[in-house]
Amino acid sequence: MGPGILIIVYKGIGDVLLTTPLLRALKTGLPDSRLYFLTRRPSLKVLENNPRLTGVFCREDKPLSAIRAAGIDISIDFMRSASSGFYALFSGAKKRIAFRYPAGRLFHNILPEKKTGGGYTVFDRLELLEPLGLPQAGHLPELSFKPENAARAAAFLSGAGVRPGEFTVTLDITSPREHRRWAAGNFARLADRLAADFGARVVFLWGPGELDYIKGAMAAAKEKHLLCPAFDLLDLAALLKSASLHVGTSSGPMHVAVSQGLPTFTVYAPRNSPVSWSPPGPLHSWAQGELSALPFEAVWDRLGAHITGLRALKGVPA
Repeated sequence: MGPGILIIVYKGIGDVLLTTPLLRALKTGLPDSRLYFLTRRPSLKVLENNPRLTGVFCREDKPLSAIRAAGIDISIDFMRSASSGFYALFSGAKKRIAFRYPAGRLFHNILPEKKTGGGYTVFDRLELLEPLGLPQAGHLPELSFKPENAARAAAFLSGAGVRPGEFTVTLDITSPREHRRWAAGNFARLADRLAADFGARVVFLWGPGELDYIKGAMAAAKEKHLLCPAFDLLDLAALLKSASLHVGTSSGPMHVAVSQGLPTFTVYAPRNSPVSWSPPGPLHSWAQGELSALPFEAVWDRLGAHITGLRALKGVPA
């Protein structure tokens, strides 16, 4: 039986999703390994269909006894906190890995220094493979969904009159962090220009507590656009798999789009690094600036150029 490996990430959906390339690398380098993940309840759907995982533990369920019973040999802790360190220490793992931090020696016995390359955040996470002598296996995150999720997404698009292969743009204009939100009216104008200049069918996305905000933005648009149904995370992944481009803020849906191979265009606030959060390569582009003053035309020019560039790439659905 291969080693039991526990990955610990408590943060939000995006952070958990951005750790899935580590699972791919671990399973590629150690095919007989048993991979387990410890996270919080809101992120469970990111992992529930991942074929690389033997099991998932939910922090809210107080899973220490279940973790001990799993036979953990190696822990990889991304949180660097007292609570995550506690789970690593008492998991029974002989190798306990985390990036170096002041209290790290209390919990972990392998503490490499985090490099400061400043690139895509997934590469930072993959650095923790080095103490195990394992190579990377690609940087794109993974999120699997079921046929019923694909069926719901297809039924929505078909019912809205979206033809297969039609240029479809998903638009995510919200963020739990106010400083990441460009004005809703600007996004309404963006949707209109996408429809007028590129013939796009634009789908406004929304999550819990966001519906009124989204309806207000759609009411400000001159064209008629589509409102996503009350989809869960896996339905959303299926919808993004069928789309042509994702546009919006730096938030969870952008990372879900990347996991589905979808090109993205992201509007970034000054304190968020595009190089850190958007994957490298021609499928992904952005505009950045102080969002309260970022001109619409500056964003539109970059988005339009990105779409034109995508259409020049053979095989890219744009």
